[in-house]
Amino acid sequence: MRILVISSRIGKSPTEITSSFIFDEIYRLVKRGLEVHVVRSKVERDSVSYGIYFHGFEKLVDLRVFSGILESLSKYPPVSLLRPKFFQLYWENLYALNAIRVVKKCPVDIVHAHFAYPEGFVGVLVKNAIEKPLVITCHGYDINTVPEIGYGIRRRKEYDALVRMALREADAIISVSTRMKEKIVELGVNPGKVFVIPNAVDLELFRPPSKRDMEDIVNVRKQFGVDEDEFLLLNARHLYPVYGIQYLIYAMKIVTLRVRNVKLIVAGEGPLRKRLLKLTQKLGLEKYVKFVGEVPRTLMPKLMRASSLYVNTSLSDGSPPSLIEAIASGLPVVSFDVGGVNDIVINGFNGYLCSPRDSKTIANKILYLLENPSEMKKMGSNSRKLAEERFDINRRIDKIVELYKKLIGK
Repeated sequence: MRILVISSRIGKSPTEITSSFIFDEIYRLVKRGLEVHVVRSKVERDSVSYGIYFHGFEKLVDLRVFSGILESLSKYPPVSLLRPKFFQLYWENLYALNAIRVVKKCPVDIVHAHFAYPEGFVGVLVKNAIEKPLVITCHGYDINTVPEIGYGIRRRKEYDALVRMALREADAIISVSTRMKEKIVELGVNPGKVFVIPNAVDLELFRPPSKRDMEDIVNVRKQFGVDEDEFLLLNARHLYPVYGIQYLIYAMKIVTLRVRNVKLIVAGEGPLRKRLLKLTQKLGLEKYVKFVGEVPRTLMPKLMRASSLYVNTSLSDGSPPSLIEAIASGLPVVSFDVGGVNDIVINGFNGYLCSPRDSKTIANKILYLLENPSEMKKMGSNSRKLAEERFDINRRIDKIVELYKKLIGK
């Protein structure tokens, strides 16, 4: 079975952080014996890495694109043509042209696009040209919106129309959470072609600590300046508005008034770094809150095992891999109840769900767990059980391969 994957920013190795959850999926498909060709949106030569065939654009300026635009123009929703920048129309067709070029050299059975836009819409153009089934995986930004912080591609009607068209034209849609499926169906998509297959992780890599990990835990805590007797709270999200890190900092102010032997590590990078550092200083939390930047993927499993509790203050989520990594590592979770988080955190079972933007409740739930170690241990154990039941990456791959076979059979 040959698969064409359309994913613009995926890395070429398991150590690259960008879209790592997509790489993990593709790498395991290859290990199952599938031949996978990935087309990225950059000028690059064909290459092979970890058994995956990578392709890019031959060149950025390509006159053949204009004939492609004339052929595809009638397929565009009229409102989408009102976009002010012609380059967007050009880029979509350039991406499709190069993907079709790859398929002519290496015929495929399935086209699989990650995100409904731009990749999913590009997938529609490719599907129409090669007449093969199209699968789109929706991850979050392509479906969810938080207008007040400018989050979500569908905030603008031109892109909303392209997303709706891509979903309508797809032969199958993978939704990474139950709530997201509901939103996709609300967009007028036939529920029969929407399959809930949540993100998942390697349960051997992300696992609760054991005796063999004690030395690693001591070293990791020392590396990040956390004492042995301190509780370690972890948040592994980037420093963007959608991840609501400021609400976690406000919560830490409340937490540290009662519990002093606690530290929070924020493992991520982004444009809000300076603003969040200033807020931390303003609240007098420099001793308790550490911004450590992006943590290498090789180190993250160890950092998870060295932590006491995972906290998520995102304002929108699909099926966040970092949250799944946390429960697989046996951590209880305190989180805002958004998107697909309620598939990962069962309130009162392996953590607590709180209303978005409610720093006080987040703080109170953290305090409850820190002051009740037996309850924290019990919820951590429940997290691991839930991960084993729902979020084993091998089962996810089973379901994806089964879906491919079903579509090819049709």
